[in-house]
This record gives sequence, structure tokens and C-alpha cells, in this order.
Amino acid sequence: MNQLRIAKRVLAVVVAVIVLLSSFQIGVRAQADLDPIVVLYDAGHGPQHDASNAETGLKLMLDAVNESTRYMVRITTDDLTDKVLNDVDILIIAGPDDSSPFTAAECNGIAEMLVNGSSLFILGDPTITQSSRYWADALMQDMGDNIAINDLLDSINVTGVRFSVNETSTGTFYSDTMFDYDHSVFNASYPYMIKLDTTTWKANHPIFRNINELYTMTATLKPIELSSGIASGYDTTFAQFRGGPNTWANYSFPNMTLSEFEQDPLSYSAINGTFPSWMSAFEYNESKIVMIGSTLMFTGRVLDHPDTDDRWFYMGDNARLFMNIVGWLSQDFIEAPSAIVPMLIISSVILAVGVAIYILKKIR
Repeated sequence: MNQLRIAKRVLAVVVAVIVLLSSFQIGVRAQADLDPIVVLYDAGHGPQHDASNAETGLKLMLDAVNESTRYMVRITTDDLTDKVLNDVDILIIAGPDDSSPFTAAECNGIAEMLVNGSSLFILGDPTITQSSRYWADALMQDMGDNIAINDLLDSINVTGVRFSVNETSTGTFYSDTMFDYDHSVFNASYPYMIKLDTTTWKANHPIFRNINELYTMTATLKPIELSSGIASGYDTTFAQFRGGPNTWANYSFPNMTLSEFEQDPLSYSAINGTFPSWMSAFEYNESKIVMIGSTLMFTGRVLDHPDTDDRWFYMGDNARLFMNIVGWLSQDFIEAPSAIVPMLIISSVILAVGVAIYILKKIR
């Protein structure tokens, strides 16, 4: 009988200790013991923006991603075959040049990556003319070669969105550039550098969390009424195609002459009032894809104005937007540890102890 009393007291103490321990709050290490999300930047297809250059390229932005404990950034010049993409969670393709097309093996590798649930982040760029301060950089003269991206999308059978690209009479492909005289960063002489506010994007989308203002030079996407478009211009925003090294000319409406364009400058590509899209985000089978018309806005390059030293990376919420995009593309890749299993274990132990006490009482 004395042993039974002792056993009951011991069990009571154990139950009390378990209940007491279960009430304590402790920290949970959600990421430290998990593999980081692998972000691969494609540097092998002639991009205009150097991934290792902080002043003119994407180094500042890629470093910011890599400094997060959640991501590990790799930069590769290798072909994007299924072997290279095997463990990649997010592939970034930014401003590839048409002179370095994606091979059939690369297209198959990217398509396989998407089937496996990884994400794709595609960035294009607007075109510039000889009046741009960037023109002195010979590599930048070819900026906005978005036909390379359209060809890639064709090859991997991603439909529904393309960059707006027109072919000139000389067989040259030019993307457009978004213009807005009323919302220029500087003045009407520089209508292609635009300040955007919350009225121009879908503020409820996770990509725009804590985004208040953006500064961009960007190409536009088509179709004009893009169902996956999440960012656009204003009702005063339109787009122009480049007609030559130093001219803007109308190739959207072949029946319009240059003189007619000059008389009606807002009747051009994405016609005034149509809110041309410049960013698209959508789910593609098991993966996610984001397309955006500006790589430039995330670089360390100075703005395209002779009297400023401001750099795109530091403008408004540009850098935060990039991080939000990467976050949305990877939001389902890591699940935080659940408290359900530990609580079930604790509850089961308490239940077992309770049953044991009940049985001991019955035996007595």
C-alpha cells in the first residue's frame, strides 16, 4: 500500500512537470537547419548588366538577396541544362542578348525545372536612343533586346504574355519604352523615366507589400489587356518603339507616318488610356513566373539624366520590390516548423499518465 502511494505521488509530480514545461515559450529555429533556397542568375547569354559590377550592374541587388539567410545566389555562365538547373529553386534571366540564343537543351532544362515546381524570374529592358547618357557604353546600345526572351517563351511553351516587340524595315527587332510626360521623374524632356505610385499596381498582391513608390525605365508587355498584369502605367502613359539609333518611330500602326506621330504623340503603341502593363506574375502548373520590363531599375547605374548622381537601386522602393518578387516566387519552398506535432506528443503523454493513475486507483 505504501508503494502505491509513492507511485501515485511520483505520477502526480510527473504530470505537474509536463504541464509546467508545456506552458513555457521557447524559440523555434525555422531556417537555420534547413537548406537555403538556391537562386541562379544566368550570366551566359550576353546580358547588358554585369552581375559582378556594383556601379553599372546588378551586384548590389544580388548581394542583398544573398545576404539573406533564406537564399543562396549563384552566378553561372554555363548552359542552362537540366544538370545545371537540378537543384535550382529560382532562375533569374535578365536582359539576354539575341546574339546568344538559348539552345534546345537549355529550353528543355528550363521547361523541366518548371515542371518540377521551381520558379522563373524574367527581366527585360526598354530601348534607348543616342540621346541617352548610356549610349556611350557600346553594350548598352543593344539594351532592350527582348525578342530573345519572347523566343525563349515560345520554346518552353509559356503562353499568354510577351514583351512588346516590333520588327523594322531593316529586319531589326526593337522593344518599346514606356513614356509619361505627366509623371516623369525629372521633366517632360525625359518622359521615359517615370515615378509610379500605388494607383498603378495591384496593392493587394504580396509582391507589393510595403511598396509605396517606384522609379523605372521600362518596356511594356502585351497583350495590352494582360490578365496576369499586376503593374501598369497611368492613364497618361503610352509606349514608343525605336525606329533607328536616334529616332522614335511608329511601327504599331504602319499607316501612320512620322509626321502624323509627331502631331499625335500619345497615339502610339499602348495607346493613351489603356494602362500598359510592365509586370506580370502568374502560376504556371506547379511553378511561378514573374516577368518585368526593367532590369535597369534594380542596377547600380545612375539615372539617365546629365544632372544627377542618383542610382536606380536606391530609388524609392525599387530594391524592396525585387526582394518581394523573390519572396513570392519562393513562398511555398520552406514551411515553418509546426507546433502541432510537439503538442500532440505532450497531450498523449499526459493522457497516458492519466490512464495509468486511473488504473492504479482501480487496482487499489
